[in-house]
Amino acid sequence: MSRRTCGFALVITLVLLALLVLAVFALSALTKVGSEMASASVYQTQARQNAALALGVALGELQRHAGDDTRITGMAGITGVAGNQNATTRYWCGVWREDGSFVAWLTSGAVNATSAGPDPIELIGQGSVGAASSTSANLEKEHVIAGRVPIMVPDSPGSPGVPTKVGSYAYLVTDEGTKLGAYAPTEQRAVTTTAPAIGSSMLTNQLRLKTALEANAAVLPSVLAYEQLGLLSPVTPSVLQDCFHYVSLTPRAVAGPQYRSGMINLNTSSTLVWRSLLDTYNTMPAVTPVLNVANRGNLIGNNFAATNSGKAPNAPFTSVLGFAAYLATVFPLTSSPDFTQIMAALGPMLTIRSDTFRIRAYGEALNPADPARIEATAYSEAIVQRTPDPMPGFGRRFVITQFRWLGPDDI
Repeated sequence: MSRRTCGFALVITLVLLALLVLAVFALSALTKVGSEMASASVYQTQARQNAALALGVALGELQRHAGDDTRITGMAGITGVAGNQNATTRYWCGVWREDGSFVAWLTSGAVNATSAGPDPIELIGQGSVGAASSTSANLEKEHVIAGRVPIMVPDSPGSPGVPTKVGSYAYLVTDEGTKLGAYAPTEQRAVTTTAPAIGSSMLTNQLRLKTALEANAAVLPSVLAYEQLGLLSPVTPSVLQDCFHYVSLTPRAVAGPQYRSGMINLNTSSTLVWRSLLDTYNTMPAVTPVLNVANRGNLIGNNFAATNSGKAPNAPFTSVLGFAAYLATVFPLTSSPDFTQIMAALGPMLTIRSDTFRIRAYGEALNPADPARIEATAYSEAIVQRTPDPMPGFGRRFVITQFRWLGPDDI
């Protein structure tokens, strides 16, 4: 064999060897990517399972504490949590007994009305309500937190017999019945001709939603979720954010064997909701109108927690009649209108508990070799409705009517 031929064979051999090395490298990289994708998928599945666990725990706590007809619900603001950008627990949902004694906060990790424990996480944040720093006396945009609960296993491959944290979950229940309904089916209304609605004394973005609802009344029966109101013109994401704490799609109350719409849980210290209720009163036929609605609504909301008229301070009203005693401090018999006139018109729309709730749930999966490293997170949301159907030992049955997975931008 000539030297020239040997040289050519060597080149071919080196080229083939290089191709073989390249193929092995490519196969190794592909295997690594596939392994990482499979691992990420496993972690994401674990995170979703943990979020599903959180939702199940929240639903169980809601059923256990608020299923009975005698239970009272309301927002934490009625216990004295004032509105400001740092009030991250003001919109927690609380449950009380019929005598006004406290039962529970429906929030994971809750220590008291202002603490979610040592490991809190935002479940209502900028994606839902906008920047908390824009909170003012007239526009409450508080973010809302819950406490993370660790998920432990008895041991792990690297630490047999040693309990190991593999993830966490958190949940938050908010009271949709303390909000104004965007749509109230006429046949279910407590007062056929009127329902609590966004009032003219609200602020710019709330008024944009009010305009959209009035202009699109014919399509509202086909809207399935609050978020779908963003499809109505001129509603924008910021409009829904600014209305999140005040407006729900259709909160329903259980009245015997049926539902009632067009009602509102009066155990709220939200000043904008009280403004809108007074505006609703002003739209009713043959009433003596309330003047200075913004000032009167603010007065009701701001003094709601501390009052001892008709209830104990920093506690809920246990009856609509008790609330009438408080309303008399704002609209005494010497005023026009007085509280008796307002209660005659609004009284049938008022209740002291809610039957529609929103649950935000969170789950995370940790790296078993490094429990400080979060490998995946998952968020979900459900609208839960109390039904007329009995659940033996637990009052009336709650069911999930809407469910969706949330992305980080939705929080």
